[in-house]
Amino acid sequence: MKKLISVLALSLGVLSATSAMAGSQYSHYDEHRYHSQDSHRWNNNQWNDRYQQQKRVNPSRDWRAGQKFPRAFDNNRYEISHRDSNRLNRPGRYQQWYKINGDYVLVNERSNRIIRIVG
Repeated sequence: MKKLISVLALSLGVLSATSAMAGSQYSHYDEHRYHSQDSHRWNNNQWNDRYQQQKRVNPSRDWRAGQKFPRAFDNNRYEISHRDSNRLNRPGRYQQWYKINGDYVLVNERSNRIIRIVG
């Protein structure tokens, strides 16, 4: 029994020593390089977020009737019913109202062209 306990203690000691040696191969240079790349990536994401915030779309100012409707806004998130606002007319066949940043945009669903903008 005493031999078994001493063999287990010795093997645990060997395992901990090998893991300590494996950990020492990682130098401070690699650590600095890893963190600097990581922070660079974070700064790029931060810059992209700021750029997106500055590039907010104002349909009544930026878009005109007859232009193609941007695909980024062509989804259910922006679609609304004409009943949601008192100012909107009932859309015709193949037409849909979208609300984007407080402006209402009427779009022809077949040609994907802007018909009318209500600001």
